[in-house]
Amino acid sequence: MAIVAFTVFLALPQAAHAQEGELNLLTDLNTPFPPGCLAIDVPEQPAGDDNLLVDQLVQMPSINSASRDQPVLVQMWRVACADEGFSVVVVRLDPVNNDALVLVPQLFAGAGSVQNPFHEAQLIKLPGSGNLGASGSILPVSGSTWMLGVNPVAIDLNGLFLFDDYNEEFTVELNWGSYSTAQPEQVRFLLDRFEPALDPPQFAQPVLHGRYSGQWVLAGAPRQGLVLQIAERIADNFVFAIFFTYLDGQPVWVVGNSTPAVATPGAVSIAMTTLENGAFITDPNQPPRDNVIASDAGSISILPLNCNRIRLSYDFTPLGHGTGTIELDRLVRIAGHDCNPWDDGTN
Repeated sequence: MAIVAFTVFLALPQAAHAQEGELNLLTDLNTPFPPGCLAIDVPEQPAGDDNLLVDQLVQMPSINSASRDQPVLVQMWRVACADEGFSVVVVRLDPVNNDALVLVPQLFAGAGSVQNPFHEAQLIKLPGSGNLGASGSILPVSGSTWMLGVNPVAIDLNGLFLFDDYNEEFTVELNWGSYSTAQPEQVRFLLDRFEPALDPPQFAQPVLHGRYSGQWVLAGAPRQGLVLQIAERIADNFVFAIFFTYLDGQPVWVVGNSTPAVATPGAVSIAMTTLENGAFITDPNQPPRDNVIASDAGSISILPLNCNRIRLSYDFTPLGHGTGTIELDRLVRIAGHDCNPWDDGTN
């Protein structure tokens, strides 16, 4: 299947701030599932045999080979997202032979059962990666697992492939025609539609991931709130939390960093501090870092409930404000990235 280069121009309405469900065109378009559906570690195995969509040995050509001389185990399954009605397709390629030198094939997808799927697909480790994936790289002899992203715009510009197509029955093609003259140059699989009873989520609770970054407010508490910055790195996440609030009637920051760790479900705990003895940011006579005193302010624990609400348990005993639990609502999110860009508000 030949690849045709093209440029798509999309006109977007100007707005003061983006609405729920708005796509970030550079990254979200190629991942028809909520970016936080999986933790950083893509699951290496399905939940069970009933969860497998594909479990087949496929002969693929090794590097510089004109024949399909290497057996590779191809497995595909779906993982449910925390958002109702959404799933992500996971693909695992596992060479049988320890000396195999095989390139990851190109992938294509098409809604329903089709002979010529015309949407480029990508094997990605991180969501929001855009149209970049593993195709053309050397397949590790230990195998590897990816999420399956799909370009919504067809190669011939005829038709779209969106999240509803992704969660229904669709065709996936693995194609090595660009790397080898081996025939046939592809293999196709028809994937069953998403079935929540067969396709469980990776975790029972949502994961506090990067798209929870933004500003959060507490109803009835004016002119104050919480800023969350959640950094997603290749191996781990960490959270920077900043309360802009008041203490004895005066504005104060209460800040904290989590310890970098692999993203896991459930609450994230953070030790909090207050800072004093600093100077205004434009003052040229800044004190040394060690002279800016960090004092214990207690701790917080953040539990994501959904894309627009978090539950926060706190212990602000060192500040004289005791313990308790509050729920905060999202005010804004970062850089045009919605927590679930495909949610039209009905989920």
